[in-house]
Amino acid sequence: MRQAIEKLMGIVEAMVADGDLHDLEIEFLKAWLADNPDLTQVWPGSAISGAIGAVLADGHVSPDERDYLLATLRQLAAGEYQFDARSGADELALLHDNAVEIHLRDTLVCLAGDFLHGTKTACERLLERAGGWPASTVTQNVRYLVIGSKVSPDWRTTPLARTIQDTLSLQQAGHAIAIVSERRWLECAAAATTAD
Repeated sequence: MRQAIEKLMGIVEAMVADGDLHDLEIEFLKAWLADNPDLTQVWPGSAISGAIGAVLADGHVSPDERDYLLATLRQLAAGEYQFDARSGADELALLHDNAVEIHLRDTLVCLAGDFLHGTKTACERLLERAGGWPASTVTQNVRYLVIGSKVSPDWRTTPLARTIQDTLSLQQAGHAIAIVSERRWLECAAAATTAD
């Protein structure tokens, strides 16, 4: 699996090297992932597959979608979505409940922040395909808060900070709400949609 992931990232690096992303390159990557379905179940293959799926959902790649996909692939190739002090995500990583089991079916999930998988609408569609229900805010009935991987260094000044604060307050009050990374959520959502 490790060698396959390295090969995938080599393909992605080669695709984004010239700063342009052609339809044939997108189709090639989609086909390559289809030939290697195990990679779509693990990071970063799940993020790449999700981003391509979101962009190709309507059968047409708009200029904005092309720019989004190019930026996402570049950032993944550069390793910018690994938690480190530069991204501001290291502090958020400490909040993630990596031990919790994630069951999306018939569960309310709040999606907060910006996601590698795509727009908020694309993430909500994936959640619904996995059997879950999107919630616009955290409440006592929400089981998971999923934090998008595109974390700004100044995230504390964004609405994400308030959502996290509300979630921590609910946890302290004894409510069973877990904070989950986009990476874990994507892996669980991919597994749930594959199982159906």
